[in-house]
Amino acid sequence: MDKPLVYRYYHALKEVGFAPWLDEPSMAAGAELEREVLRGFEESCAAVFFITESFKDEKYLGAEVQYAIMEKRKKEKKFAIITLRYSNAAPVPGLLKPYVYRDIENDLEGFHELVRALPIELGPIRWKAEIVG
Repeated sequence: MDKPLVYRYYHALKEVGFAPWLDEPSMAAGAELEREVLRGFEESCAAVFFITESFKDEKYLGAEVQYAIMEKRKKEKKFAIITLRYSNAAPVPGLLKPYVYRDIENDLEGFHELVRALPIELGPIRWKAEIVG
């Protein structure tokens, strides 16, 4: 996993008002990994897979894709399986090929595609509290 890249997306999503789930900040030390990851999928509206130059399947991809497929079947349109493939990255793994993916050049393009693919949207634009307060 390209942790710096994933954290950039995580923090950007939080900054604009989404509540992303990511394993490390969401799990306490000693938590049972598989159970917590499954819970993360259950609490989410999407699974996002990043294919970068440094992408390596560390034996978790198959389980994560299966969890995502289970959630997609259960939630239907209320769950998205999103794959973003950076230029110069390896091909999209076969497990993810049944789902539309986007080839992207940079984080900004990727963030745009990610937000566009999510089944949820943010609320109306409003002034910051410190501006009107």
